[in-house]
Amino acid sequence: MAPPMTLPNDLKNNECYLHWREEKLTGYPANIDELMVNVDDPSAPNGQQIEALVDKCRKSNMAIYVGPEQIIEDKNIPINLGASLGLKQVDGSLTTEGDGVSELAVADNGEKSAYIPYTDKPLGWHTDGCYNDADHLVHGFLLHCVRAAPKGGENFLLDPEIAYILLRDEDPDFIDGLMQPNALTIPANIENGKVIRAEQIGPALSINPTINALHLRYTGRKTYVTWLDDPRIKEALEFLQLILNNDTKYVFRVKLKPGSGLVGNNVLHGRTKFYDGEDPETKRLFYRIYYLDRITNT
Repeated sequence: MAPPMTLPNDLKNNECYLHWREEKLTGYPANIDELMVNVDDPSAPNGQQIEALVDKCRKSNMAIYVGPEQIIEDKNIPINLGASLGLKQVDGSLTTEGDGVSELAVADNGEKSAYIPYTDKPLGWHTDGCYNDADHLVHGFLLHCVRAAPKGGENFLLDPEIAYILLRDEDPDFIDGLMQPNALTIPANIENGKVIRAEQIGPALSINPTINALHLRYTGRKTYVTWLDDPRIKEALEFLQLILNNDTKYVFRVKLKPGSGLVGNNVLHGRTKFYDGEDPETKRLFYRIYYLDRITNT
């Protein structure tokens, strides 16, 4: 499959944008089923399966791999799958283990319990790595289901390039505002008077000048985040909230089953509240890996 057109870096080049937009929307997946690829062994996908996953990511920046429905606690599964898709530059968060894999499960106490991904609370719309500096942007991620909760825990997803189209079609000034170099600030993470993660200031929207790939930094949270006081940004965020909260046809929803997972170029995503069971086999566990590279680079 030939690589798609790249997003034009020049906001004034509307003709090029319209060509890109038409190509992007032509044949775009209509439902979550069109994002799914059956993979016999997620730890060792074959060439055809790899190509299918990459092609779906080229089109929609995400794909769902559907493996045999079985509970296997083996972090090599997502590590090997990511490597097979050309994802090599693993990036770790503050709560990531040494191998680069985060084990997402309810933490009743300790350091992890302070972070929403390690609770059963709903996780609002966001992209990963908003707190990373410009040289370490999270471009790809992989989410592997080991155990699903008996109730809840549904993921919702939106391609950032679709968000870009909807925003730009509504008002091109939204894009210009979100591309301001200080559009989004994530304050420093300070514990007991010690800075464990520095303040990060940067654009919400940017385009990689080398490959013209779009990157979005977004969080729907209201605390520990500062948006630039700019009417274009304020209106853009209000419009984006309408998109995210009103089930546009481009928002996909899925509850991943054990042995399956999501791989993509850091799409907008979130998670509903979930309820663990009493038995250890019914307590939700996911493996998550962040990457500094994109799947479409393969």
